Amino acid sequence: MKTSATWMPVAAAFAVRLAAILLSDRVVADVLRYRRVAAHVLDVSWNPYQAKGLYPYPPLWVWVEAACEWLARHSGLSFAVLVKLPVLAAEVGIVALLARWGATRGGAARWAPWIYALHPVAVLVTGFHGQFDSLALLMLLLAVRAFEGGRRDAAALALAGGIALKSFPVLALPLFLWRAPGAPARARFAALALLPVAVLLLPYAAHDARAMARELFGYGGVADFGWIGVWRGARWMIDGTLGRGEARHWGPLIPAAKVLFLAAYAALLARMAKRDLAAAVLAVLLAFEVFYGALSAQYLLWVVPLAALRPGRWLAAYTAAATVGLLGFYLFLAPGVLVAEALARPAADMAGGAWVIGAAATVIAAAGWLASLVRSGPAAASS
Repeated sequence: MKTSATWMPVAAAFAVRLAAILLSDRVVADVLRYRRVAAHVLDVSWNPYQAKGLYPYPPLWVWVEAACEWLARHSGLSFAVLVKLPVLAAEVGIVALLARWGATRGGAARWAPWIYALHPVAVLVTGFHGQFDSLALLMLLLAVRAFEGGRRDAAALALAGGIALKSFPVLALPLFLWRAPGAPARARFAALALLPVAVLLLPYAAHDARAMARELFGYGGVADFGWIGVWRGARWMIDGTLGRGEARHWGPLIPAAKVLFLAAYAALLARMAKRDLAAAVLAVLLAFEVFYGALSAQYLLWVVPLAALRPGRWLAAYTAAATVGLLGFYLFLAPGVLVAEALARPAADMAGGAWVIGAAATVIAAAGWLASLVRSGPAAASS
């Protein structure tokens, strides 16, 4: 593979995301939450789970937040820029990985690094929003790639890294276990994937197990996207009432969404058991978007890296819908993510309509894409 085939999309990804980071140098939305977590850790308690509703993730990222806040305090550098730099590094890593992976697969997969480098959903979620899902996605991609190459221990440890950052990569664990050769290999893979995360959680469990359990297992998502998010937006369009997005405001819909997803998940695991691992993981992530219903904006990024390896009409449809939905959502509900808030106010209603229409179209596109992926063989499913 030519070196230029790797460094050119990597350079493009770096430049586009760095520009977004510098243009959105504001402590708003989730970046503000990151700073609150860091202040709690530095000034109140090393255990972020003791602050109710502040930190619902596994513990690895909290120390990045704290380090960035410490550095900002002692250097005068921008916290909003500093905390996005690890995300930028992960995005560059994803592009570099896709360049090698796409070259190995050949065909349309060769375009994967460019597709991801310039993908609007990735730029919006990482460069502007600053969410750190791409760190967990990089680990998940490394796990799939290593497993495909026969390096099962490396795959399990990479998966552990993803789970320690954000819990969603654990959804792929059964897909790996199914493909491991025999019970001992499956037990070893599960241990390597889960025990490091358990070790990281031990100090927090020993310090305040109740608080840790409350924050990790009590989080139900936010109804900004997904079918519950669409219902929330439709109510606003009908009567002007915009409900709160947090799961606690949606009563029985959240348990119903969990049951719906778990049923679809079980059926999908059986259906995809003998399929290409990358396609199976993509299908699981799509199923979460389709069936769970209470999705934050960053969840729309999950499917993009693996989808870049199999580009086609469904990825194009999803990209268009998700981009419209994200732009509308940010300008309507979190304008500081993209622009100074005063600039977004005159077009707030238009932005709200784009959010609702884009969110609905994203669910429809994801559902059609999932159905196509499940029905088709590995080669045909790339369309």
